[in-house]
Amino acid sequence: MDSHRSVLVGETDSESIELGNFGEDPQRAPAHAYPEPDRGRRAWLFLWVGCFLMIALTWGILYLSSPPSFIILQRYQSYRRPALIAGSIITCLAVLASAFASEVWHLVLTQGVLYGLGASVVNTVTIQFLNEWFIERKGLAFGIQESGAGMGGIIIPVLMTWGLEKYGHRTMLIAWFVAITTLSIPSIYFLRERVKPRPGSASELGTLGFLATPIFVVLQAGNIFQALGNFLPGIHLPSAYPIHTHPSDPNLLTNPAIQAFAQRFGASSLDAAGMLSLYNAATVIGAICTGYLVDRYHVSVTLFLLSVGAAVAVFFAWGFAADFGALCAFAFLYGIFAGGWSSTWVGISLEIQKRSPHADLGVLWGFAAAARGVGSIASGPISERLIADGADKTLWWPRSYGTSYGVLILFNGVMLALGGVGCATRAYEVLKRIGHRHSE
Repeated sequence: MDSHRSVLVGETDSESIELGNFGEDPQRAPAHAYPEPDRGRRAWLFLWVGCFLMIALTWGILYLSSPPSFIILQRYQSYRRPALIAGSIITCLAVLASAFASEVWHLVLTQGVLYGLGASVVNTVTIQFLNEWFIERKGLAFGIQESGAGMGGIIIPVLMTWGLEKYGHRTMLIAWFVAITTLSIPSIYFLRERVKPRPGSASELGTLGFLATPIFVVLQAGNIFQALGNFLPGIHLPSAYPIHTHPSDPNLLTNPAIQAFAQRFGASSLDAAGMLSLYNAATVIGAICTGYLVDRYHVSVTLFLLSVGAAVAVFFAWGFAADFGALCAFAFLYGIFAGGWSSTWVGISLEIQKRSPHADLGVLWGFAAAARGVGSIASGPISERLIADGADKTLWWPRSYGTSYGVLILFNGVMLALGGVGCATRAYEVLKRIGHRHSE
């Protein structure tokens, strides 16, 4: 009887540790009083119909709002479901309002600020609930959740490009509003907490002391480096190959939107959208596989594989691309390695928690998202400057390196390689451990 009781107590304690500060009081209810985590119909319906579908609909969140959003909703856990519903409504209405935009600032307000804030709240609640529903398979679950963004990007670019050309922006945005409103209903239904929220208190927020730890600084720096390079192919590849004309075409001189790079590897706007869809399809595979690896190996292994794989793809597959087909191959390879990066954040967060046990996993995830936000914002103006300054400096280099994008390609690859700087912390620990053994 005592041994059976100790097993139950052990299970309860273990589970409450895994849940971190997301809120189960082991004294109030045993673990078996709640739905089974990691497996079972309700857990997988929550993951696929809830997390996956919702994130596919709300990609485009304002990364920088993640830390305060996580802190506030962790403090007031009982408001998470209402916040989820409110965020979904704001997101849908922002899309509808943007259909009637007549000025640039209208789009900034609707699709930028309102959509971003609504999506940020939805993403925060989704991550917090996900942390409760999956414990042993947390990495895989986060990978599937993150792959929702890529799934949404498989069809949407081609569909929107075709629809905008045929029906115009107002009709397509209204249709998009109807679609996301309809599809959000099952997502909201299945997105529920696994354990009952408890009344908030300041002590439940954990501590921000992890901000000063070396491992957080190094891993956060890796996130920023990776973000500085991560978005560049998605930004420049589709727009770099819009038209198929010869380099001597006079349009090259009269139309500043047509780059020499585009003339060499011509593609229609629909072709470019198709390449973006191929990339997003690869990110679905990459995100799920990355989550699987995070569950089974130290996170440094995954960081190394992703950073090296993405950098090699940029240096060779993009740098030496000879035609549009080669660029499509690069888009797929890049999606596999770079597209799953955010799935490493749960592994990074758990690694930081080993040094700072009171750090909240959701807040750590929020800071990782904010680091990506910093990198993504900075990468835009940096890349434009690199293209402008490098136009005449790499003409003698081979293939894609010999275009105005040559310096940008080098910068892209270097930043992605530096994204794996977090592996250095693991290498240091291993070498330090070996040194101690030899000293004994």
